[in-house]
This record gives sequence, C-alpha cells and structure tokens, in this order.
Amino acid sequence: MSSWRTATADMLVPSTGRIARFGSAEQVEFPHGQRRTADSLVATLATRAGMLVMPEEERAATLDRIRAYLGSRPETAQGEFTLPMLTGVLRARRR
Repeated sequence: MSSWRTATADMLVPSTGRIARFGSAEQVEFPHGQRRTADSLVATLATRAGMLVMPEEERAATLDRIRAYLGSRPETAQGEFTLPMLTGVLRARRR
C-alpha cells in the first residue's frame, strides 16, 4: 500500500545513499468540515473513480445502500450535516 507520505519519503531521506534534496519536513493536519445533505454526499461519491469503473448495476446498488444507510442515521437523515474532513500538509524546504 502506497501513500503520498511513502512516495515522498525517499526525497526527504534517500535510502540509496544519495544526498537529501530537502531539509527536515514539517507535517500538520487541519480538521475542518463540509456542509452536506445525504443526497449531495451520494452525488459526490458517485463521481469517485472506484464508483465510475463499477458495472452499472453494482454502482447503482452500492449508491442505494449508501443512501439507505444515510437515511437510517439520525445525524444524516434530515437536512444538512457537517461531513468531517482532515487535510494533511507536508512541507519541506529545498536545500
């Protein structure tokens, strides 16, 4: 499994004996949220790559299950709710 942290690690601390191109990294996370409705969240999920490549029947069934779940939860069933988000930032200065 790869992530942006793994993909950038070799630039910060090279494993092959090369000289590091960047100095010490700073990492910060910023919690925030987006106002959503169940319908707007389902519409957004429908645009994700994993959904777009599903066969039509499977995609429709998956989105129906998500919509049903959101409709069954008091936090998301009626009107707007805040979808919690977390943005991670990694900053390193070039040497």
